[in-house]
Amino acid sequence: MTAISKSQAAKAFGAALFTSTRRKNTFVNMLTGSAPQSVQADRNRNKSQTEAGAPVVMVTDLSRQAGDTVEMDLFHNLNGLPTMGDKKIEGRGESLDKVEFELSINQGRHNVDSGGKMSQQRTKQNLLQVARTMLGNYFNDLQDEIATYHLAGARGDFMPEDMIVPTADHHLFAETMVNPITAPTADRHFFGGDADAIDGANGIVAADKLTLSKIDEIALYLEEMAHPIKPVRFEADALYGESPFFVLFVTPRQWNDLWTDAQANGKVTELIANAINRSNGFKHPLFQGDRLMWRNILVRKYSKPVRFNAGSSVQVGNGNGDGKEKTVTTKTLLERAILLGAQALANAYGKTSSGAQFNMTTKKVDHDNGRETVIGWMNGLKKVRFEEKSGRINDYGVMVLDTAVGGLSK
Repeated sequence: MTAISKSQAAKAFGAALFTSTRRKNTFVNMLTGSAPQSVQADRNRNKSQTEAGAPVVMVTDLSRQAGDTVEMDLFHNLNGLPTMGDKKIEGRGESLDKVEFELSINQGRHNVDSGGKMSQQRTKQNLLQVARTMLGNYFNDLQDEIATYHLAGARGDFMPEDMIVPTADHHLFAETMVNPITAPTADRHFFGGDADAIDGANGIVAADKLTLSKIDEIALYLEEMAHPIKPVRFEADALYGESPFFVLFVTPRQWNDLWTDAQANGKVTELIANAINRSNGFKHPLFQGDRLMWRNILVRKYSKPVRFNAGSSVQVGNGNGDGKEKTVTTKTLLERAILLGAQALANAYGKTSSGAQFNMTTKKVDHDNGRETVIGWMNGLKKVRFEEKSGRINDYGVMVLDTAVGGLSK
């Protein structure tokens, strides 16, 4: 019989916890591709990543430690003129221009006090098991929020009591996010109605809500844009080549505005049918639940909206594409939708003290009367952006759409 050491057991448990969190149908997991595959160029770095066509690319690099970084490379497409006839081709090679993207990873932990002996005595539930289960759910909720704000390029003002990540003015906000949030670049930022900005003479006003015509406009832009955002591609999607698609995540209020517009134009049945037909032979969580589809853009809700109150200060990218930001002020209540293609967000893991991506420990406290359980992880997320050949800096796989939203009667 082979003896298993305490450290081996901890590593196995951490790996199992990582697998368990990955299997849950969360925002990040739903957008991440299949199991990690070796990356040929990075084998010497002990790095692997999920399929590159998914909106979220997960990179595992178990050689890294807390506070370290993980790198991704992008090679620009070749676009030079060919050499024709008998012209000499030697020395006329087009350079392989490469730009790098880097994100940090850091250790995060959360502690649950599962109570003393009397607390356990008063309930039939196994408080230790409840604590372990809730800690796994806690990590998934936290990661979904962090991913949403990185992709949106802003935290927003919405802060109900069940959300974890604080607003951007909180002293622990930057530390919790690990990597700094970058505002949407100007070429990837759209606005509701006839608005062309958040503020100014043609800024968003209360009437500039989400409509099908705005999705038409975005679809046309995606078809004509230089350096286009790559569509979502999962390996199991047999229709990728015939019917490429993008995913637009809208807030519940934006969904309501779009639904109202679709009803007024008699398009609801068609929108639902489009989504169902596109998912034929392709069972994926993206195509489950409430969803609509228009012009190859799948529309779904996300539950924790990025909302800006009237008079809020919002960071946006400079129009010249230099990657710098400026502050503008909202004129009305607005919310942000997020359109995703491939490789929009990098999700990197390193190793914890157990040697796996996660670790969980339980310790007796208060002279063995109570127990505390701690989950630990080594992780970092960041929106992917690169400098194009022209020198403009752009978000790589994500665009955002700001619209005014209707309010509630209570």
